Amino acid sequence: MSKNTKVITKVPGRIIGTCGEHYVAAYLSRLGLVVAIPRGGTSRFDLLVSKEDGGRAIHVQVKTGTSPNGGTKATGPIYLWRTSDSVLKWNDRNLWYAFVNLQDWPNGPGIPEVFFVPSKVVVRCIGDCIKEKDPTWFWMYKDNARNYNGAEKYKGAAGLQPLLNAMNA
Repeated sequence: MSKNTKVITKVPGRIIGTCGEHYVAAYLSRLGLVVAIPRGGTSRFDLLVSKEDGGRAIHVQVKTGTSPNGGTKATGPIYLWRTSDSVLKWNDRNLWYAFVNLQDWPNGPGIPEVFFVPSKVVVRCIGDCIKEKDPTWFWMYKDNARNYNGAEKYKGAAGLQPLLNAMNA
């Protein structure tokens, strides 16, 4: 980047969201998948993904953050993304979530992290939040030492494999 290039440090949320959508679309496309971004947008998903030869299409809802980190001494470090309680009505085997941690990309050395999570896991987590009267945040343990929501099983290729299997089901 040249010295004269001004980098915007405060980026509006809707642009951060669009950045995550395009990043995930590029990631999946590079793996040989066909990715479509609906022209008018939909409230239920951001990307439509299929194999080049057709078959079952998967809907992907992308949630993006630049620093989705949190936790306490009791929980340890966690990732978290604000998520609406409307996900409770979207428990669908063809719906997946891509949670993106942009970090400081492209201004720093880190590259975005992508977590591919089936909707049933997101529904369960948000349902638990509502039962506990907590804000509706989808969260995952960073250390992967806990039950259903350890981050490592959803990160990158590990999370992508179950998504690909769902396309074959």
